[in-house]
Amino acid sequence: MNTYNGEFLSRDDLTKLGVVTAGPDVRVHKSVVIINPEALALGDHIRVDPFCILSATGGIRIGNYVHISAHATLIGEGGIEVGDFANISHGAKIFSAADKGRGYLVGAMVPTETRQVTRAPVRLMNHAAVCAGAVIMPGVTLEEGSVAGALSYIRKDLPAWTIWFGNPARYLRRRERDDVLRRAEGIARQDSAERGTADPGSPWRN
Repeated sequence: MNTYNGEFLSRDDLTKLGVVTAGPDVRVHKSVVIINPEALALGDHIRVDPFCILSATGGIRIGNYVHISAHATLIGEGGIEVGDFANISHGAKIFSAADKGRGYLVGAMVPTETRQVTRAPVRLMNHAAVCAGAVIMPGVTLEEGSVAGALSYIRKDLPAWTIWFGNPARYLRRRERDDVLRRAEGIARQDSAERGTADPGSPWRN
């Protein structure tokens, strides 16, 4: 299958920009906008598709086996962490900083003292998923295996292994934890065996 304009930055290209990479299987499309690349850390088995924005002014750390689909935006002024096997779908927006607006001016083109900005870390734990067009606001944690459904607006933490949908987001149903973990562990074990490494876990684990 032929692809036009499908060139990705190599690991060497990313390293020269200052991006920290933990493994060789890292692909970032050349159209991706990376702000403050020195504060961007990528694990292994990563793909970032065309026309994404990674603004790492407050730091963005991404684990292993993560796909960020086209037109996604990560505003990392307050910090963003993405765990292993997490997924960010087409057009999703993750904000770790946002203007409050009430009684203040908004936007980057006005003096700082005339704005009031909320900054708080956003965390996507292992196996969390942000579906197409969903919006995640500052301070939110998507606990392990939780899902923000397509076009959902998320301003509160999502409990582990639950699926939420809508604006405002409402609980939809549980997600099958054991099946997801079994499949992921099989992939990680196989990769670890092939590379002769003992621990396929997140490179950013404390």
